Parts: sequence; structure tokens; C-alpha cells
Amino acid sequence: MKILGLKILGHDTGAALLSDNQIIAISQERLDRKKYSRAFPEESVDYCLSTAGLTNINDVDLVAVEQMDTTPAPLIDLLKQRGWWDNIGHKTIFVNHHDAHAASAFFCSPFDDAAVMVVDSAGQKAKLETGLVGMETETFYRGDKEGLHQITRNHTPVNQFTGWLLNFSGVGNFYSQVTYFLGFGKHEEGKTMGLAPYGKGRFTHTPDKSDLSVRGSAQQGSISEIPEEQFLKKTNQSRYIFPSRLEPHPDMGLKYLFKKTSYSRKSALVRQLKLLAHVFSKKGLAYEKPMPFPKTPEIFFEHSRANKKVKFPDNLYTELAYWAQFNLEKVMIDYATHLHNVTGSKNLCIAGGVGLNSVANKKVLDKTSFENIFIQPASGDSGLALGAALWASHQIKKEPVKWRMDNAYLGRDYSEKEILDAVSDSGFRYEKVKNPQATAAKLLADEKIIGWFQGKSEYGPRALGNRSILCSPIPSGMKDKLNMQVKHRESFRPFAPACLEEYASEYFELSCPSPFMLLIAKVKKDNVPAITHIDGTARVQTVNAKQNPKFYSLIKEFQKLTGVPVVLNTSFNDSGEPIVETPKDAVRTFKSTNLDALIIGDYLLYASSSN
Repeated sequence: MKILGLKILGHDTGAALLSDNQIIAISQERLDRKKYSRAFPEESVDYCLSTAGLTNINDVDLVAVEQMDTTPAPLIDLLKQRGWWDNIGHKTIFVNHHDAHAASAFFCSPFDDAAVMVVDSAGQKAKLETGLVGMETETFYRGDKEGLHQITRNHTPVNQFTGWLLNFSGVGNFYSQVTYFLGFGKHEEGKTMGLAPYGKGRFTHTPDKSDLSVRGSAQQGSISEIPEEQFLKKTNQSRYIFPSRLEPHPDMGLKYLFKKTSYSRKSALVRQLKLLAHVFSKKGLAYEKPMPFPKTPEIFFEHSRANKKVKFPDNLYTELAYWAQFNLEKVMIDYATHLHNVTGSKNLCIAGGVGLNSVANKKVLDKTSFENIFIQPASGDSGLALGAALWASHQIKKEPVKWRMDNAYLGRDYSEKEILDAVSDSGFRYEKVKNPQATAAKLLADEKIIGWFQGKSEYGPRALGNRSILCSPIPSGMKDKLNMQVKHRESFRPFAPACLEEYASEYFELSCPSPFMLLIAKVKKDNVPAITHIDGTARVQTVNAKQNPKFYSLIKEFQKLTGVPVVLNTSFNDSGEPIVETPKDAVRTFKSTNLDALIIGDYLLYASSSN
């Protein structure tokens, strides 16, 4: 059976195709070059169909579309607008947001039996028994040979008029709200995770100048002294709730709103005015009253959202990152402990945006009774197209699970002709090399920074050795050199190691494979400083010869030259862009960055122009 999975509304749209045990999946952003793309994924569909040798969408047996709203009506309207509905309406099913996340984890995992935990900021809306509309925050399942069985689904109420969350939400939204307060953009929770280890659990707290006469100058305090009852409630064994907004916050009062001039607070005032207009309208009779929640911690009233002038790490916002990470880990560990008690399984699967928090993932593995863990590499919304297709295949059609995700290379191969066309038009001097892996290893040993483009692209936000920028982890200044020369990222963000799987336990406190770079572990050696974070940890990718023969061989060759079975691996993209997909993308990015060389297939491009 040929099943097409689609994510067509919201951010991270894309497509996936299950075709005779062949799995192809791509995020739309890789093709339209717009990060977190919200575009209708027509290019992604064409990509999947052509890779599988199919002519058009009529060749698939079933279309599975991820659903976020209470009804599929918005999805149907969009498909009608694109002229697709008449052709596929009779063979289309709609898959709940969290169910798609769960399927993307369990049906890809190596387990026949597992507990499954989906945690994100916001999932599908549904009409609740109370009459309110609620939005998913966490859903827990038990997976076995019969499929997925829901245990608990948590919702947070939303305003039916505005669509905004009411007075409380889950841990995913809490972490996103702190991320926003730290001055980071949407979908940039990874920056908060990277900043958190610089915190010490204490902060220097300087109120606004207008308050100094009353409060004095800078104050010392402990993050742990923020009263827990102000921002967290445990309502039962499977639920923690947090304030739905920390900043901007619709309940902060006019004094606060007028006191600050930031755009976010002005937008909060607009929210309040809209709500007031609604309350006094005829529809206001149906307005839901939010469940009470204690006041937001005072620190969010006394300080503005961080601006570009803040230099991280600092004494306030950095400590808030530490605070957010601490509480996220606490909740995830507690959820996993509860889920283990309920299921008794030794295996755990994780999906949803929070699954990309590799620090929390390792804490869950270390501090609960689960023995094995699988985290979907496309845990965020980019993995929903695949999840929808897998749900349709195994949960609806009851097809047996024959494919397991032992690697994330779900893109297409590019021919030598496609590579040569891109290389020959580049304007750079190039040559064909006999052994690209050995050539790359020699460049890395000589402390060069290279682009590495091979085979099929990775599914999800991590470059795992096919669309990578590589350099040596040995020189202590290599991280800063990479940042200044190529990546131009915030200095507090770490770079990750790719390590030969058989040496992982020698270099890291890691007792299991980590092929998707989604587990943080303590670094045990002092000869790889460029990949060692401020707290002595690294986000490890383990590599074996079966998963990626070329990348494994490259690291092996590097080990022969240096004695170190580890390379620094970061995503092949320019600042603010998605990871490269095509040979032409790779050459274009090579042109726009200061890479020393590019190895694409069997071809080596030098940074110096041939002209």
C-alpha cells in the first residue's frame, strides 16, 4: 500500500511517503529555503512521488493529513483551494496531531512494546466535556504489537473567540514563553537549552530605574526562591500546569502595560481591548472563564523582554534559562516515572517538540527505570507528515510493522550528473578524488573547516553526517573559529560531536547508542575541547558503519591521523537558513560562507576561485 502523509497547515509543513517499505520524507523548508516554512507542501509531495517513481498523487492508495483544529474543515478548504480535494477526498483521512507524533516515535522505534510520551507546546484542539475548547499539551500511550493505546490526554482551555490559551498550559508552552522572554525567536528553544548551563541557580536582579528609590540597587536572589506556587501546579500524577503567558501576559494590568514601551506589551494591551470588546458583545455570553492560576512571578513584571543589547551569558536572563531547563527536566522525569509505573515497560519513546531537548532526554534515561529510549529525530512538527502516514498504515489499516528507523536518511539520492552540473557551474576550482573520506579527514586534521555533502538528506533539524559542516574537535579555539568564520551563531551555543559508536563510552558517559544526536552526556576526555560545553557535556551523535558507511569511514580516517575517533559536526547551512538539500544548495552556501573546502559526492571544491 502506498500512503502519503501530509502536514499542510502551520509551521514545518512537509510530506512523507510509505511505498512498498520504501520511506521518503522531506520538510518543505528544505525545498523552498524558508526556515520553518508554512507553505503548502506541493514541492515536498512532488519530491516524494518522483523519488518513489510515481507519476502523481493519483498513484497513492491513501492520503493521511495531520489535523490541528477541532474539525478537518480548514484542511479540506485548503485542499479544495489547491484543486486537490476532488482527486483525493475519497481516500483521505485526518490524523490527530499528537497521534501523529506518537506514531512517528513508536512505529519507527526498535521496540515491540513501549511507553510513549508526547509533550509539546500545543497540539490539536478538541471540544471538551466541560463545553470548553481545549488544546493538547501532553498525551501518553502504551504501544504493543496491536498498535498504540491512549492512556492520558491533557488539554489546556482556549478562548473560542480569540483562539488564545487561557490561564494555564503545559510545560512545553512554559519553556517557549521563557525562550521568548530571553529575546529569542519562535521555535528557538534550543538556544535556551544551550544557555541554561551557564546559570548557577542565582541571579543579580536590577529593577527598573523608576523603582530604584523604593527597592534600592541590584539585588541578589536564588532562582529556587521564585515561589513554585506562582508558576507550577501538579494537578495529578500525569499533569503539571503552568501559566499560559509569562510575557506578554494579558492579566498584567494597565499600570504594567503602559509602564513599558516594548511591542510585546503593546500587543498584550490590544489583546485585552479585544477581549473587553468581546465580553460586551452578544457573543460574550459564551465567553469561557479561565481556571484560576496564581500570579505570574514578579520578575516578569519588573523586567522587559531581553533585547539585542543583552550580552549572554548575563546575571538575569541566563539564570531564567537555567530555571526553565530545571523545571522542564523535573516535569519530564516525573511524567516518565509515572508512565513507567502505569505501563511497566522497559522501553520509552518520545516525540513532540520537547523531545528535541536532549538534556532532558538524558536525564529521563538516567533518573527513571526505563532501560531503553527512542527519540524521533524529527520530534517537532517537521515529523508529523511521517507520523500521519505511519498512523494510517499501522493504526487504521493494521498493516504489520516491517520498517524500523535505524537512521534518519529519508531524502533522495542525487546523481553524479546533478552533482557535476552544480560543481562545474560554481566558478570554483574542483577535482574528482579517489577517496573523499580520506581527503576530508586530512583536511580536518589540518584544522580546515569543510562542507560535507553525501547521499540522502536527514529528516529532522539535525545534520547527521550527510549535510554537515565538519572540523576538528581537538584545537581549543576551533569552536570560536567556526563561529566567526562560518556559522555566526551566539557564542554560548555549543557544537556537537560525531563519534564512532564503539568508542562512545570511552569519550562520553553514555551506555547506549545515540544516532540522532538527541542525548547529552558528560565528556570524559579533555582532548576534545571544541565540542565540550561549559558544563562539561556534549550532544553526542554515535556513528556505526551500517547506518552511514561514508561518515563512519571519514571519522575512522581522522582517528588514524589524530588518534581521536571524534569530529565536530554541525548543520550545513548559512545563518537563518534551513539545512541544504540539493547539490546546488550546497554550492550556493559554500559561496556565501568562509568554508575552506567542500566535498560533494566524489568532488572536492577549493575555496579559492578558479577565475
